[in-house]
Amino acid sequence: MIYSHFPLADKEKLEALLREGGLKRSELARLLEVNYLSVYRWLNKDIKPHSFTSRRIDELFKQHVDLSPVAEGLKKSLGDPIKILKENQLLRERFFLEMTYHSNAIEGSRMTINETEKAIAGQKVKGKEPFEIFEAVNHHNALLEVMEKVREGFRIDEEYVLKLHSVVMYNFHDKLPGRYRTGHVNLTNTEKALPSAQQVPLKMKGLLREINRYGHQPVAKIANDHYEFEAIHPFFDGNGRVGRLLMLTQLLSKGYPPALIRLDDRYAYYFALGKGDLGDFKNLVQMVCEAILRGHDLLKGQKA
Repeated sequence: MIYSHFPLADKEKLEALLREGGLKRSELARLLEVNYLSVYRWLNKDIKPHSFTSRRIDELFKQHVDLSPVAEGLKKSLGDPIKILKENQLLRERFFLEMTYHSNAIEGSRMTINETEKAIAGQKVKGKEPFEIFEAVNHHNALLEVMEKVREGFRIDEEYVLKLHSVVMYNFHDKLPGRYRTGHVNLTNTEKALPSAQQVPLKMKGLLREINRYGHQPVAKIANDHYEFEAIHPFFDGNGRVGRLLMLTQLLSKGYPPALIRLDDRYAYYFALGKGDLGDFKNLVQMVCEAILRGHDLLKGQKA
């Protein structure tokens, strides 16, 4: 089934689990650790589940329902996304604003989308520190760099990765813009040990050797590459933003709509990356597919 919108409501996810996931209502009740009557009410009486159960429904949806065909269908229907972004200034500016706001907000920025828009336009933003302004302007400039370089079949190399980081971290000299980290970093969203600073160049060499090989399942490969980049965590700061810019580059170079991961997705996003630590990438692939649909809607002039 081709879904026409995201995010899906809990009821729609439950229906998809029954229809496409091959589960029965009794199995859903068991997996969600609720009684059969609860499932009946959610499906037939428009009763909404508790937020905790809602997250569990989302996890099951991502485990059992494959959204990759959705991404492939959107690729065929959209046309050339690079051409659309380059030729339609209004859509390009809207996408740049949305991605800049959400990508920075995922990393903890306190800027609102309106404040982000003012910063990008060079206007004064009251009550914000200079570094907050820099983050918005820098990310916008990094998107300009992506659009200047990306084309069909574009090949990512180390020079491109370091250039993106140098733009994202411009004016943050203590973060070594455009250079790999020289020491250890601590992450709060994973228990997996990061490679040492000495291992980073070798790990990045291995990633870049494979990053332009997409195989028969490009979206799954791109999601996997994103995980691998974040697992290496090659920089002192800016890894998430650069990683999402690389994902954008890969998608556009292969003709897919751009992925738009939102602030509201932060919990699910970190959860999906955490599942990757266990070798399970289903959640991350599904999240990328959902983000592609939002990017498709935005490029079609619809509400993303």
